[in-house]
Amino acid sequence: MKSDDLRGIALFEGLTDEQLEASAALCLEVRALMGDHLTDESDFGYSFYIVIDGHVVVKVGDKVVADLRGGDHFGEVSLIEHERRNATVVAAETCHVAKVMTWDFDKFLDVSPLLRERLSATAAGRHNEEE
Repeated sequence: MKSDDLRGIALFEGLTDEQLEASAALCLEVRALMGDHLTDESDFGYSFYIVIDGHVVVKVGDKVVADLRGGDHFGEVSLIEHERRNATVVAAETCHVAKVMTWDFDKFLDVSPLLRERLSATAAGRHNEEE
């Protein structure tokens, strides 16, 4: 993935060009078609995702609980908390997403203290919403 794909996304604000390059090097580029499941509720989580462009819906059971678009991210809770997926995420249209695999996730967090802080805060907030 190119660092330019990540530039302008709030998660990466304040990172240096070198840190953006390091982050991009750990991301796999994925094109999801409408209807593709990116995650399935209750599955083990092996990846973290950043929506570069497009639209995905987050469902718990049959209920849509969130709409995510370019710049949004998901999947961090299962990797940080070491829990199963808490939702199904489905592409609502063709999407371009960045995918970080579990074996690269710690390296991804180590790129910048800002990334670790932001994703840990997001995971804690989403985990608390479930309770």
